[in-house]
Amino acid sequence: MTKITNIDTLSALLDRLVSENIKLYFFNKEGILNDIDHQKEVISQIKDRIKELLLDVYDNKKYDYISEKRTYTADLTLESIEQLIKSDIYTGEGDRTNLAELKKDEPDINSFRKNHRILRSANELRAVSKNELDKQFKNLVENENPDG
Repeated sequence: MTKITNIDTLSALLDRLVSENIKLYFFNKEGILNDIDHQKEVISQIKDRIKELLLDVYDNKKYDYISEKRTYTADLTLESIEQLIKSDIYTGEGDRTNLAELKKDEPDINSFRKNHRILRSANELRAVSKNELDKQFKNLVENENPDG
């Protein structure tokens, strides 16, 4: 079955695994005990899905996916997995910064504007990273072009 970007591709699952681990980190850091066990279960389920995908690809020697087309292109060179992790962290931190600014008695619109540019760049880099990761994985699995 063909995988769909942002739903069930390897890159989407890895992206979700990173994001959910970041959430777990903050739940632990902030002592939000009620959410920690739930978050661990979410992470466990994502790992199971990654294992299933890898075993399926290994058995079938094929990785079919539909990549995402983008209307915005980031101007940065990236290493797929490392950049995906960094982009997820930047996105999470940007969201937290916006939330903290919003809670202030007098939020600064310039802070939101600056943060919007950072978040936009991080989100676009996430998408580009995921597309590149799936492309490289497909090439590796199907031996079309192991070097990418």
